[in-house]
Amino acid sequence: MGKRQDSGSRSGLLAAFPILSGLSPTSREPLLSQSVHRNLPPGEILVRAGRECSHLPLVLTGTLRIYKANEAGREFTLYRIEPGESCILTATCIVSGGIFPAIAEAEVATEVLLIPARLFARLIEEDADWRRFVFGLYSRRLDDVLALVEEVAFQHVDVRIASHLLARASKPGSVVRQTHARIASELGTSREVVTRILKDFEAQGLVATRRGAIDILRPQELEKKTAILPVL
Repeated sequence: MGKRQDSGSRSGLLAAFPILSGLSPTSREPLLSQSVHRNLPPGEILVRAGRECSHLPLVLTGTLRIYKANEAGREFTLYRIEPGESCILTATCIVSGGIFPAIAEAEVATEVLLIPARLFARLIEEDADWRRFVFGLYSRRLDDVLALVEEVAFQHVDVRIASHLLARASKPGSVVRQTHARIASELGTSREVVTRILKDFEAQGLVATRRGAIDILRPQELEKKTAILPVL
């Protein structure tokens, strides 16, 4: 269960979301006093698909992963919510009166502030600064979603896997600690496809695979994979 904010969580909220300091007192004080503070352990589901959106989450620390899952257990990551961000799907759900269409899960230990849906909707109507903040969230996330659509529609899976590995490898020889199933979930493909492509990369000397991890051996050569565009 969550709890009302103390002074520490209030200061953490204002530090993560400086825009809130600029709200009028009539908007800021209800937001600070009525929001619910929660600490989520890794893997905890904050909202499941098909549920009513009762609160808007503001992430203070950690990461929320927003993803879709089908009946066969296949997952596809839509986006992540990092500190200082919120969830546009939840905002849309609240404004439209609909249901949440995905799953929100704590990827690591995550601290969130939950704004009651009724208060969020009222602030949208009454406070121009809050509206600008929410529309800014939409704008930034729309760029991410469009990039995701372009990636899925126009890039080969091997290009996407190479990009995925490089994004998680900070230096040559880095280790990407993810299973094949996790990479498949991230990219919206099957574990078998990921395994096949990683075996191809391994045969070319680009990576070395082991249980739960992939060693990046030749990052410059792997990066060349990401420059290969499919013929349309």
